[in-house]
Amino acid sequence: MTSLDYGLYSYAELPLEIVLHIYKYLGYTDLLAAGGTCHRWRSALYQTEFIARTRVRFTKCVLSDQHSPAVDLLRCQRQFRHFVFEDVTLGQVYKLMAFIGQSAHSLDLDNVDLNDKQFYGILRMLPQLQSLSVTRCLPLFMSATFLDTNTCDLTQIAAHLANIRELTISQNRYLTDAILVRLTALMPNLELINMSGCQISFHNAIHRRFYPNEPSSPSESVLTFKYILSVLVQQRKKLRVLDFSDTIIGHSLMALCDLSQADANGQPGMQLERLYLSGCRQLNVATIKGFLQTQSQLSVLDLSGTVCLNDECLETIAATNAQLRCLKINACAGVTNTGAVHLKHLLRLQQLDISNCDGINSPGIIEGVAHAENHVLLELNVSYLTICEEAIKAIARNLRALRSLHLNNCVNGVTDDVMQLIISQLSWLRELSLESCCRLTDAALTGINVSKLELNRVSSMGDVYPPPDSFTGSLQSIKISLRSKAEEEIVRDAKRKQAMIAAYEMNLINEEDFEGHNIQALRGLRSLNLRGCNKISDVSLKYGLKHIELNKLLLSHCQQISLLGMEALVNNCPSIEILDLSDCYNINDQDIRTITERLQRLRSLDISGCSQLTDHSIDAIIVNCQCLQTLSIYRCRSMYTDIEDRLSGVRTLRNLYMDNINSIDNAEFFRLKKRLDC
Repeated sequence: MTSLDYGLYSYAELPLEIVLHIYKYLGYTDLLAAGGTCHRWRSALYQTEFIARTRVRFTKCVLSDQHSPAVDLLRCQRQFRHFVFEDVTLGQVYKLMAFIGQSAHSLDLDNVDLNDKQFYGILRMLPQLQSLSVTRCLPLFMSATFLDTNTCDLTQIAAHLANIRELTISQNRYLTDAILVRLTALMPNLELINMSGCQISFHNAIHRRFYPNEPSSPSESVLTFKYILSVLVQQRKKLRVLDFSDTIIGHSLMALCDLSQADANGQPGMQLERLYLSGCRQLNVATIKGFLQTQSQLSVLDLSGTVCLNDECLETIAATNAQLRCLKINACAGVTNTGAVHLKHLLRLQQLDISNCDGINSPGIIEGVAHAENHVLLELNVSYLTICEEAIKAIARNLRALRSLHLNNCVNGVTDDVMQLIISQLSWLRELSLESCCRLTDAALTGINVSKLELNRVSSMGDVYPPPDSFTGSLQSIKISLRSKAEEEIVRDAKRKQAMIAAYEMNLINEEDFEGHNIQALRGLRSLNLRGCNKISDVSLKYGLKHIELNKLLLSHCQQISLLGMEALVNNCPSIEILDLSDCYNINDQDIRTITERLQRLRSLDISGCSQLTDHSIDAIIVNCQCLQTLSIYRCRSMYTDIEDRLSGVRTLRNLYMDNINSIDNAEFFRLKKRLDC
């Protein structure tokens, strides 16, 4: 086929199978952009697999059948499966819930202001519901007659709740034994129960206080573990996921060991696939070991912030939970290199988080997870570990399949040479976090030979400075420096910066100067965190960051960034949705105008501490930002005029962070504003 033949066809004529295959690699915003190209590509979005990936989220608004955004959804021809209501006040929503009920498989209610009667009305319209999440809905559980068959007819509701497989009732202060029993009795086929953050009473003394005479009906005043245990006994055949994070569960976990055994009728016991116990500080070593030995099918285990976790526990995990694909043990101070070495035995591990484990350092990494080639591990977080360059080099050489790598605050280990090795070896990276790695320079991201630039600068500017005389030259040849090592480092940094900036301004950077590896080689990079890397300048933005897929960029405290770099950035990275420029002192109104005009997908912008910004920046945000949801403008002292009132014109804005409104909750502020608009 010749080039002329190719010109006869267009992308709109691609077979639907190929378009669907392309869509598998795109995120939500990319799918929206692709769907806007032509009718054929838009119709591909109606396919089942993409509808299943999409969540419709209502955030910080008043919902009413008569007003946007409910009216906008009612006009939509597509039917979605997943709906999220966050910080929402419900008005008259009969039409909206009837529309949602036609296809809804999951409903997430987070801090929604509704009562039990509204809840019943919603459930009656959701016949296909399979997942229900009720988080921080305090008024809902304050009713003593919640789901009481003596006060209302629950026949239709019971039929709909019978299909539910996943139940989340986390962070609900007024949840009680009676409500839990009545709710779960209507859901006989639960596979997931999430009670994280609930105020559960585990102590027997509290149980005896509220139940002095056994047996008795469930209490309307307290939530005890004994009744939770009775629910788990009823659901153990199909239960696969359990979440008790941020509760005071301790030795009571051992009571679940008996549930893993087959009952008297030969029915199989509880075999969990995912277990979440993060922030459970009452756990002890014997409890963790005893329970995990009964759960050999675990694929996800989260023990973050568990104080008692130690090397002995890690050895048990590696020996008995070989099926693990995700392990999170961050902030577990009791884990040392001795336990970290056992991680190499988890051959199926795909996600590992050992950040903030003070007892793990370089030997634990080199002899543990990075001891040999591993093509299974995809995500690794070793932030805040005291590790050296050799440990990170071992990660780069042996874990080449990594998609996500977090090296935050690894100050001693992350250098320019290490960064060059990461770029050359980890070509599949999608997320890279290097926060507070202050030794990184532009050479790390661009591969530019700084010493050659200094020579080029001297040769190109040689006629500007008069040549030293012979007497001065002889003195310079025998000069002895009395600076300390710290002072010498400061001087070297100043010279490096001077050379890079001068070369940039005079266009002295040529292709032959790129002797190392450029971060452009990470072609699929979508998230980059450079907060606190204060040696990064406009040179990296112009010659390094050229990523079409990059949607999250954090540049806080990068004070050397200015308009020159921003102009190059918005042209080379047009897909940025989250941008952090806080405390970048050189950012001015022209920068904000350039950013808001060119970054059409911008959803979150942090410009706190940018002291040069004025009201003109607010004007640019109001005019140009069509989908901005979060804006942070703390310490922007040159912005004066009625900022809240002016930003209320940005219809998509849901989170505003600024000085002098600390006493006003953002959710309540925007909820009140929407009420007034209605």
